[in-house]
Amino acid sequence: MQDLVFDERDLRLLHALQVRPRAPWTALAPVVGADAVTLARRWEQLQAQGLAWMGCYTGRGTDVVTAILEIECSPASMSPVAEQLAGDPEVLTIDLTAGGRDMIVTLMCSDDAELSRYVLDRLSTVEGIRSMRTHRSIQVVADAQVWRLRSLSQGEVRTLERDVPAPKEVLSRVPADVEGALLRIMREDARASVSRISGELGISQARTRSALSTVLAQQRVVIRLEVARPYSGWPVYVWFFMRVPATHVGSVAGKLVGLDEVRLVTTTVGNYSLVVAVWLRRIEDITLLERHLGERLPFAEIVDRSIVLRTPKHLGIRLDASGRRIAV
Repeated sequence: MQDLVFDERDLRLLHALQVRPRAPWTALAPVVGADAVTLARRWEQLQAQGLAWMGCYTGRGTDVVTAILEIECSPASMSPVAEQLAGDPEVLTIDLTAGGRDMIVTLMCSDDAELSRYVLDRLSTVEGIRSMRTHRSIQVVADAQVWRLRSLSQGEVRTLERDVPAPKEVLSRVPADVEGALLRIMREDARASVSRISGELGISQARTRSALSTVLAQQRVVIRLEVARPYSGWPVYVWFFMRVPATHVGSVAGKLVGLDEVRLVTTTVGNYSLVVAVWLRRIEDITLLERHLGERLPFAEIVDRSIVLRTPKHLGIRLDASGRRIAV
């Protein structure tokens, strides 16, 4: 585990950005406890050091198809295979793991046809893959949008949510070309100003503001703060593969979402009813969490689990061996 490089003010800033990723620095200042200029400067430093960044991706408001792949490779092939897959736009995240599989890859495709082409055609060309299991998601119940560093109090979070309202659905529909351009710009700079976005799109600021608010409210475009996990205070990353009776999947998934450690809950087609990803503070917490789940969710069987050793790509962003974002 890396030494924690964030001070308390950094963690408060990052928690605030988890709640409202595009909030003005002036709105964040009274909650975080520093002036706007200081916050802006520190955010630039954290980004430059690869310790924190904004991720942007197509959300649940669209028809995208997600899947989780379990891949087994020879030991010598793990890094070369990961390097090949990291360049594919369909690959959202790559985790190199210890456990019942060598690699867990999260895919995001435009539809099932694209998923089929990738799994059946593209992966068959990757040398070093010994075997693979594909778990097509039925529903992503929750992702890391809901996960928090918990450095702000509940009262401070409510104040921020009140002072900076969540995006609202202003338009019934945003043209596809405008939505695509917004996604591209947000991937480059999720905190880009409306005036800058307006200039790039060649439309008025009022129309830009309405379109951006709508795609964010509809979860067609998702902006999410990310932090280098080994430095975050939550360095242990574990995947759980669970089997639950069909009549209890919904209730079990809902209870899992409420746990502080949980970053992903998805129902799947395959050997498992649920696939869950968590961040923990200590390796010993795996046993504690499993015991807690066994007591709270007696219908849920943890079939297998894998601990993540390294994440070369996360949410479409390349990371170095220490978990920091690689500068583009």
